[in-house]
Amino acid sequence: MGIPRIIRRVEAAKRDEKRASNRVSSGIAKPKKKRSDKLRALAGAFNAEAHQDEPDPLTLKYEVHEKIGQGKQGVAVFRCTLRATGQVFAVKRVPKTIVNHAEWAIIQTLQGSSQLVQVLDAIVGPKTVDYVMELATGGDLFEWIATNGPLCEDRARALFAGVLAALEQVHRKGYIHRDIKLENMLLMNADPKAFEDIRLADFEFCCASPAVGAVGSIAYAAPETLGDAPYTAAVDVWAAGVALFSMLSASSPFDCPGDHRATVHRIRSGLSFEEECWAEISPAAKHLISSMLHPNPECRLNLQGARCHPWFEGVSNMPLLPATPTGLKRTGEETALPETSHKSPKFSLRCTWHTKNKRWSQWGTNGPAGDGEVRMLMDEDASPLVACPMEWCPDSSDTSRNRANSL
Repeated sequence: MGIPRIIRRVEAAKRDEKRASNRVSSGIAKPKKKRSDKLRALAGAFNAEAHQDEPDPLTLKYEVHEKIGQGKQGVAVFRCTLRATGQVFAVKRVPKTIVNHAEWAIIQTLQGSSQLVQVLDAIVGPKTVDYVMELATGGDLFEWIATNGPLCEDRARALFAGVLAALEQVHRKGYIHRDIKLENMLLMNADPKAFEDIRLADFEFCCASPAVGAVGSIAYAAPETLGDAPYTAAVDVWAAGVALFSMLSASSPFDCPGDHRATVHRIRSGLSFEEECWAEISPAAKHLISSMLHPNPECRLNLQGARCHPWFEGVSNMPLLPATPTGLKRTGEETALPETSHKSPKFSLRCTWHTKNKRWSQWGTNGPAGDGEVRMLMDEDASPLVACPMEWCPDSSDTSRNRANSL
């Protein structure tokens, strides 16, 4: 007995539906996945699940608390406690996808600098690289000004001295920070009054001098960074001048929020003190800012000149830095000629010419010459070869004329 016709139609319809599901809209059949692709997908899923179960090495050593800062591209800062001792630190968690591998090497080079935030540990986790650093309980300077308003000149003078000392510590190692701004100036307490209360942080864009390329915040960018030409550490001086302007006025000299072109135009147009608050600020402060914001980097005030500016006169707690090592030269300084230990040649009478024997002979340096003998000039440190004879085969009757002729 054959299969009923209705059943054959149903089975044919199922086969047609199955064929249609294996075709794309263009009518081309979907390629079957290779076995290797399936295995690779399974391995990826297995690794992802394994990473989820893998313990975070940061939490094994530190107890992580609340978030205290948020950066760009997923960077976040948390308060943490060392489990072994209970000490409190901050940890900056950077996603592996944006980690700057050169940053850690630079941080290690800069360790021990008093005005730079100290990074105590670096831990590589499954998804992040975590930098454990000293905790700045006062937050950053931008937050402080946003809450409390502009700084008085005395407070600004003390804190800015710490900023300049931090910059010099970076420059002495041959680096440019390239991201000087209020957000990267950390306060060690809630009431900062001295240079010890401030630290410079964030070395993501730090690199050796000279450098090329616009990085950091456009509001702090020096004119020479807006092009393609190389630039020097003078860009940090410019950014520090912008920061000082903001410290004293709670405003930015060039920033036009949301309008990049307008900000660039204001940077190239020059500085002005139009706000009313500048009428109460000393001329010395405005002169220092103007000198640090000179558009020509060759004419811009250097760090040493800024630290010695009259605005800092009377400050008894200026941070002291060691002298510039031999062979190094600060930007804009004249290099003094080194003192030499080599003394001028001393000439003495070492040999004599015997007029009778017609020959030279060694002679002592003391005592007068004998009859028929004329001494010669030689360098004390030289070899016994003749250096400067007074006269070849001289006439002993007129020795004074011979010495004059030899000179």
